Amino acid sequence: MNMRPQSSLSFFSTLTVNGNTEHFSFCLDLSRSESFPSHRFSCVDDEFHADTRYSTYQVPHNAAHLQLELGDCLGYGGTGTVYSARVSNPLSDLPPSVPSELVVKFARLNRCRSLAREAWIYNYLDENEKLTGTVVPRCYGFFTSKLTESSVECTTSSSFELPFELPWSVYEYDRDPHRDSILEDDIGKLVRPRTWKPDHIITKESSPWNSWAPDPDDPLVAVLLLEKGGQMYTMFDDKDPLVQEDVQLICEDLELAGVAHNDFRMPNLIRAPLATSVCPRHNRVHQWNIIDFNQAWPLDLSVENYPRDTDLVLDLDYRSGYFYGWQ
Repeated sequence: MNMRPQSSLSFFSTLTVNGNTEHFSFCLDLSRSESFPSHRFSCVDDEFHADTRYSTYQVPHNAAHLQLELGDCLGYGGTGTVYSARVSNPLSDLPPSVPSELVVKFARLNRCRSLAREAWIYNYLDENEKLTGTVVPRCYGFFTSKLTESSVECTTSSSFELPFELPWSVYEYDRDPHRDSILEDDIGKLVRPRTWKPDHIITKESSPWNSWAPDPDDPLVAVLLLEKGGQMYTMFDDKDPLVQEDVQLICEDLELAGVAHNDFRMPNLIRAPLATSVCPRHNRVHQWNIIDFNQAWPLDLSVENYPRDTDLVLDLDYRSGYFYGWQ
């Protein structure tokens, strides 16, 4: 009997991130936090449905502590900033599969809720679909801390150059720095079952993240810890038929998992990490991974009756104008 390896999401309960550059110095001590569940979308009525199967996942409270030294900035966007980070624990103290370098995605101070949703999608893909480590990078957890409990020094006098800001700085061109993004399942009608008794189960409505708003007087820092992949997809890669084939296969994997990505663009497609596992559906090690799930949400394909509509919702539109950034 083949046992599935221990999930990377169970490895760590606490995290320390040290950052030292010519522009800032900080030490963050963070703890695992619950992620933000999504409602289930249905193509039958084009509405989101409350469903107790789509709830929070248990976080480990007595697992290992991880220490990281922040490295280079790998990229940034409206939700957050992504850095490489070197593991500074003795590797002998950690699970053997933990690599020596990881990725830390910092939420901007007004985007912690969005990052909590992305963390939930990684949980969902790991727990239900077993796609982490094959089609998406392995996730090592979602962590938060009050900024007032951390040591921070900023030496830069200008916030114009984004890579030189603190990793959690609010985006300079944000139209409303005092609120998080509106997610798809925040809008419109919500359908509840006739017998809606969630009891102790924490769904989107009962999650603290549902009503969360940034507090300028007591800001929260949130980070997502991920396996480190390679370079982003380029127009050079786009011309390679073997690359096209592999990307189409990982798109198929995500679509069959019933996850609508909603923001599939070239920057959200990266070279797969070195330790990527064999995909059981295609019996191959995929060379590409999909990232950035803060706008994603799930469907239950077992109850969908309109395959054509479902295909339209789940289609990642690989090599479309949106994928290339033309629209």
